[in-house]
Amino acid sequence: MNLSKHVTQAEFEASGTATNHSILNKMSEFDIERAKLLCEKVFEPLRAYMGTPIRINSGFRSIAVNKACGGSKTSQHCIGEAMDLNIGSKGFHYIKDNLEFDQMIWEFGTDKEPAWVHVSYKKTGNRKQVLKASKKNGKTIYTKF
Repeated sequence: MNLSKHVTQAEFEASGTATNHSILNKMSEFDIERAKLLCEKVFEPLRAYMGTPIRINSGFRSIAVNKACGGSKTSQHCIGEAMDLNIGSKGFHYIKDNLEFDQMIWEFGTDKEPAWVHVSYKKTGNRKQVLKASKKNGKTIYTKF
């Protein structure tokens, strides 16, 4: 089943953590509805702009998968509203300047390129919150971008 033109449900549910820990990682209809919105409103316009396939590092995470990978207890990945992408600074700035989104995080990397980008989208009430994740004394900290 496709969530959008270029994203399948299987791709969005794929998880190395789930595979390595033998954890089921399947979306409910509630999660699928939200994942479709994220893919249609953020992923597809971004892919059209980039003009090339984009790898989804992490899409949906069941609560068990999220816990196993050390995700936030309030992670939007757990309800199909978030994905982590390898899109570099070009993709990050395109989303920030042109698309509706709830939260976007420049994840680690350098000042010039993120290691990956976290982006989320909600049906209503998108905040357009832009953060940068970095490590300080071994702990992840988030600052406004």
